[in-house]
Amino acid sequence: MWIQEPGTVTEKVEFLGRSELCTYLLRGDTYALVGGAMAHVVPDVLSQLSNLEVDLERIRHLIILHTHYDHLGMAPYLAREWPWLKVTVSRVGADILKNQKALRVIQDHNNSMLKEGNLVGQVEPLNIVERGFPVHDMLSDGMELNLGDGVEVQVIGTPGHSVCSLALFFPRDYILFASDSIGTLTEERILPMGSSNYDYFQQSIDKLGKMKAEIICFEHFGALTPPEGMEFCEKAKQEAADFRKEMVDTYQRNKDLELTVAEIAGACNTRLSRVGLLPEDLLKSLLKRMVTFVNQIE
Repeated sequence: MWIQEPGTVTEKVEFLGRSELCTYLLRGDTYALVGGAMAHVVPDVLSQLSNLEVDLERIRHLIILHTHYDHLGMAPYLAREWPWLKVTVSRVGADILKNQKALRVIQDHNNSMLKEGNLVGQVEPLNIVERGFPVHDMLSDGMELNLGDGVEVQVIGTPGHSVCSLALFFPRDYILFASDSIGTLTEERILPMGSSNYDYFQQSIDKLGKMKAEIICFEHFGALTPPEGMEFCEKAKQEAADFRKEMVDTYQRNKDLELTVAEIAGACNTRLSRVGLLPEDLLKSLLKRMVTFVNQIE
């Protein structure tokens, strides 16, 4: 089953936020939010936590699985409001979040969405260029995080979509928190956005497929439960291979990078674009990077 709207995934996992921007409440003796979404989703998350009667002081971690602007915007606000919260990223991600250019991109995109949603009065706009981004802890491949009550998750390094990507695996319940590491599921297709390094992206899909997850929690458009969750990694693996071939074949036919990107972009114009998270200029920029990489264009 594909759970596309916020609600209960399992006894231990609650899907919060919005369909297009997901965060997950993972419950042990202490709790963690997995996925940082964007700043304009904060009112939704706070309302959902209130409706669930969650003791907010039990939420001790906000785990950011990669540092793209649409996966961490809640962190500055929640870190100010909840002084007990530890914002946690990968070690590579922590370095990225010291970069002023990266902070400017994150700040501008999040504040634009706050303004568009008329939420500036409810959520203070990000000012991370001046204040810095709150990072309290770091995770890396092979580490484990124990929340108590049988909730122990494994940290898996999954570079490819971004250089800083992580995934979490909860082996007791066969739940994988994949973020965008194995592609983005939309109604139209699986988007194989291996925009940092396509080789690593495909290797990460192989790596996560070996976990034999039954439930996959994405940070866009919800979660898959059995049987679809059990089948997804193989489908993503095939989609990534097919897309690589398409990028190579199209470039070999066109012999022109810009024409190739323009031709491929049409097939990637999905719901992610319609909700404003993958505008045309960003999509083409990512595709250009991937086409260049897989064709070894100098």
